[in-house]
Formats: sequence, C-alpha cells, structure tokens
Amino acid sequence: MQRFLVIAALSMALTPPSLAGEFSLSASTTYRLNIAEPQSLRLPGRAPAEPAIPPQLADKPYAELISSAARKAALDPALVHAVIFVESRYQAAARSPKGAIGLMQVLPETAARYGVADPAKSPEANVKAGTLYLQDLMQLFDGRLELALAAYNAGENAVLRYGHRVPPYPETQSYVPAVLARYREWREPVVTPGPVRIEYLPGTRLDPRASGTVLQ
Repeated sequence: MQRFLVIAALSMALTPPSLAGEFSLSASTTYRLNIAEPQSLRLPGRAPAEPAIPPQLADKPYAELISSAARKAALDPALVHAVIFVESRYQAAARSPKGAIGLMQVLPETAARYGVADPAKSPEANVKAGTLYLQDLMQLFDGRLELALAAYNAGENAVLRYGHRVPPYPETQSYVPAVLARYREWREPVVTPGPVRIEYLPGTRLDPRASGTVLQ
C-alpha cells in the first residue's frame, strides 16, 4: 500500500501543469466560450472586384460607368456600348423629337418604371434606366436579341403586335442591324476549345475522344 501511494505521488509530481489541470476537471464541467466581440474573430471580407474592362471598350466614353451598369443589369457591356453608339453617339445631352433623352435615349415614362424620375439628370441615371429596360426586354422576348433591340427602338407593344417579329418600320429595320453590327465588332471573341489531352502520368496521355482508351 505504501508503495502504491509513493508511485501515485510521483506521478502527480511529474505531470505537467497543463495536463494536471485537465485531469482536475470533473466530467460534469461544461466548457463555454465567452466572446465579447464575436466579429473580431472573423477574417476581414473583401468586396468582389469589378471585372476588367476589355481593351476594345476601355477607350470608349463613359467606359467604367457603362461597364458597371451593364453588369448590374446582367448585360454584356459591349451590347450597351453598341446601343449607346447608335442611339446617341455618346452624347449625354442628346434629345430626340419624340422626347427620348440622353446616352441611351430613354423616354421619361420608361425611366419612371425603374425609379429614375429624370433620365436627363445625369449619365448614371440615364444608363441605369436604359440598361434595366433593355434587360426586361431580353427577358420578355426570351433572350432573342433582335426582338429586344426592335422593342427598345419601337416599343415592346409594336413587336408583340407584329407577331414577335421586327416591325416593318424603316427606322427599326435599320436600327437593329446597326446595333448588331457594332455589338459583333466590340464583344469578346468566342473561343471554341479544342480537344483536351490530359497527362496523368509522365509519358501517358488520355484521349477523351476514345472513352476508356489510354494512349501511350
């Protein structure tokens, strides 16, 4: 018995303080993490960066404004540039005989749909209203760009009235091809990927065209 007590005493003496503390906790002890400022333990967030403006658009007027507004409306910035070029030639003070205003030639009643009381107030307000309207037209006509552009020029009711076709108005018949031509010129080139070759061991190649076949 005395020998057992001596061994137990030596074990306690040799146990590091940190471990002795652990052994002293009872099974019913509850561990609680008390944090006065929980936000202090969060990693600092970083706002997503704006995508780089493509080189073919970087030197255009209002490039940053148009790029930002287009992406917020889920549109290709090159398309918005094409519409603005044909509509106003980037003239923020442009006004048509029908009352269309600004860079995107937005009618006041159209701008009011999107909470823009005065589309002539600033280029930002004008482009906001124009891009949101164009996005709505894209959805209305199931992504058919030629119909959305025709509706932007002649009104959505005209396109609906002519059976989802470009209305036979000379102005609209000229407008749609003009915008599409600029859009094709300025949009990002479409890259078609070639055959993919995967090397998973040195000197061994997998040809995806022959499924399950390994080429040496």
